[in-house]
Amino acid sequence: MSRLLSPSKRMPSVSVKRFFCSLLVASLFGTSLPAWAANPTEFVNTKSRSVSRIEFLEWTLKSMDIAMKGECDLSYKTVSVRSQKILCALEDRDVLEGIFPDAQTDFTKPITRGEAIIILTALTNAHDTADVKKFRDSRTKDPLLLRAMQNAVARKWLTPLRATYFGVTRNLTGTEALSLLQSATNQNPVKQKVKIKIDVLPPQINSPSTQVPNAELIQAVWQLLQRDYLRSSSIDEREASYKMIEGMVNSLGDPYTTFFRPVQADQFQTQIKGELTGIGAHVEVQSGSIVIVTPLPNSPAEKAGLLPGDIILKADNTTLTGLPLDLAVSYIRGKKGTSVNLLIQRGSSSMNVTVVRDTISIPEIDISSQGSLVIVKLAQFGDTTDANIRSVMEKVAAKNPSGIVVDLRNNPGGLLHAADMLVSAFVPKNSVVALVKGKNGISKELTDFTPIIDADIPVVVLVNNGSASASEIVAGALQDYKRAKIVGTKTYGKGTVQEVLTFQSGEALKITIGEWLTPLGRTIDKIGVQPDIVTTDTATPDQQLKAAINALR
Repeated sequence: MSRLLSPSKRMPSVSVKRFFCSLLVASLFGTSLPAWAANPTEFVNTKSRSVSRIEFLEWTLKSMDIAMKGECDLSYKTVSVRSQKILCALEDRDVLEGIFPDAQTDFTKPITRGEAIIILTALTNAHDTADVKKFRDSRTKDPLLLRAMQNAVARKWLTPLRATYFGVTRNLTGTEALSLLQSATNQNPVKQKVKIKIDVLPPQINSPSTQVPNAELIQAVWQLLQRDYLRSSSIDEREASYKMIEGMVNSLGDPYTTFFRPVQADQFQTQIKGELTGIGAHVEVQSGSIVIVTPLPNSPAEKAGLLPGDIILKADNTTLTGLPLDLAVSYIRGKKGTSVNLLIQRGSSSMNVTVVRDTISIPEIDISSQGSLVIVKLAQFGDTTDANIRSVMEKVAAKNPSGIVVDLRNNPGGLLHAADMLVSAFVPKNSVVALVKGKNGISKELTDFTPIIDADIPVVVLVNNGSASASEIVAGALQDYKRAKIVGTKTYGKGTVQEVLTFQSGEALKITIGEWLTPLGRTIDKIGVQPDIVTTDTATPDQQLKAAINALR
């Protein structure tokens, strides 16, 4: 499922991150991107594939500015010339023999999380300690591994895979590798930034289909402007280049394919961490209009009465219709405590709504009970959910509930892996979470863990028209497996796959590269997930939640 893009000599360096179901609608406070993808890596990696030992060792050298060495006396039998240079540089620092003592070691095989933290612990000469007894895999006779685990937990290098399982034997993924190197390098007083270059050339980079259309005409117009335009000295070259790129991207007519300038690209990482500034609503472009997908719980937008489907016509005196999404959003965002007057169209009527901007902290996971029933409400599928949902579900299972409600109403989505982690709590290991249909065929996204919740415990997933993307993946998968009843109203219908590329110069490009389907091959895009039990969400008190609870009894 991974696809690499590496720049040619004429392309800027770029980091690649695929969002199978990220927060793929822009928000009034920025769009999400995990922190590692916004860091100044030269380029390029994918989220899910395993990293080989030699890859990780090479990236480690480059992240720590350790020069490769030409020759040395190695005991390893079969290594390439380039691998020998990498291994010799590490042999000089006495970090190989204790980790890879076998002369037959295959460095092309995936590196484990344990091997990676042992290497970095040795290279950084770190001695921090933490209590790791709660992790089953800490019961090791390998002193290097135990020390590395204590150090990695103390320094928060890697997120444990489960509350009681660190995951030292699991293969290290690309995302984990870059995050680990960033964390280890930033905490090393000598070095401050990770700089990694992976030389992977895309196929047919110079083929006609990859060339800029009308490049000669564009160049000619630019030269004429520089030569003959009366005020050529006032031309903002950076602005002109951005306008050209934005025009090219906007010509696609795809609201999910967007070019972000550095300021917007920097904001990518804020929401996924659950710290936001703005009015707190997710929006997207529909037929040229700025439409609210969902307001966040307890956000200024929700408190002001904004609803999913509302069209924002104006922000103060600026007409937003027809503007690029990032530009329109910039008129709505602002500093905490300031207000913005929005002209809202709802159905056939319009109204003015004043919203006071604020800093918003999203409590991603909220657990409550009604008798023996447990209600798990998720605000988004961000880093918190990704890291903690398995341990949360273990605590839910420990309550021996008679039923579980998973409340995904107004949850706009998030990280695919977070959705995987939630689905994995209910279905067998290696179950299909989603099918991803791209230009080169269909691939499968599978669960990595065994289920937590007993199969005989009934489950209801509560959704509405603000449930999008990752929420729909969870609802669609559990519905296909008949593991849960879906209650509420039809979901949003966000069923395409995006990839986010962050350039070293600070810009980012989010591009649609496929479509996801439910495990049984159902299309969700512009259709949504149809509930098994339909109930409106306009009544007070919460009739939808009552319907969900009744479905469990």
